[in-house]
Amino acid sequence: MRFLDYYTIILFPIQIYAQCNAPQVKKSVLATVEGSLATVKILDAQPNERYHLYRTSFSSNSFEKIATTTSSQFSDTEVDPSAGSYCYYVKTENSCGQISDASNSVCTIYLKGRGRTLQWNSPFPGHSNLIQYKVSKIDAPPTDVSDWQYAERFTLPNQSKSNDTYRVTASITIEVNGQVVTTELYSSLYELIDLPGIYPPDVFTPNNDNINDTWVISSYLIQTFQLKLFDRSGVEIFTSDSLSNSWNGLLPDGSQAPNQIYTYVIKATDFFNENWQQTGKVLLLK
Repeated sequence: MRFLDYYTIILFPIQIYAQCNAPQVKKSVLATVEGSLATVKILDAQPNERYHLYRTSFSSNSFEKIATTTSSQFSDTEVDPSAGSYCYYVKTENSCGQISDASNSVCTIYLKGRGRTLQWNSPFPGHSNLIQYKVSKIDAPPTDVSDWQYAERFTLPNQSKSNDTYRVTASITIEVNGQVVTTELYSSLYELIDLPGIYPPDVFTPNNDNINDTWVISSYLIQTFQLKLFDRSGVEIFTSDSLSNSWNGLLPDGSQAPNQIYTYVIKATDFFNENWQQTGKVLLLK
């Protein structure tokens, strides 16, 4: 006679926990302007990471979370970088859901102007990164109007015209995953509007026919003015401290000036307190 033994086996669930290292704070985060969008780039991104992005504007000091992404590049469609600088930082989340501290904040470069003087902000507020900048006029192709410089300010030449559009390029060198990398960031665009100007005519005809008898210099947004006029021998024949005091073609002794080309030197100050010096030639023809 055979006896059967019965055994009860109880199975307990076993939980296997993933081993995760704490996420590292990102050290190679950049902000630039691409087209009309503020774009954040995470150069030291790694696989299996998520990024929480925070933003503050030029008119605020508080950061707010704006997005979570797995991409190493994020274009912010909710802001206009031509209206001001926007700053960002990133927190990294690993596959275990752990979240790092914030990266250093980075900002888009906002280009603004006052008269012919352009100014912009550093893309790394509060940090001593050595950054070189150059100013370009946006043509086809773009034309550089400055050399590389460290200053965040540049005065455009007198030849600049209203409706010219400019952009600043920043060259930076940073370390990305142990490698030294040089890359470029771009500012918002700036269009010259209400640019001061001085407009001397190239020729005038003082022949008493009441047409173009005086050499009238027009201007825009000029507050102080000084003119010196010289004949072909270099003799000063006329001076004026007022735009309303036009040359009528007479020499200092009251005689008629002969037909010839005269040279002028103009020194002026515009309403943006920028100094101007302009030279040129005018033909007297009777």
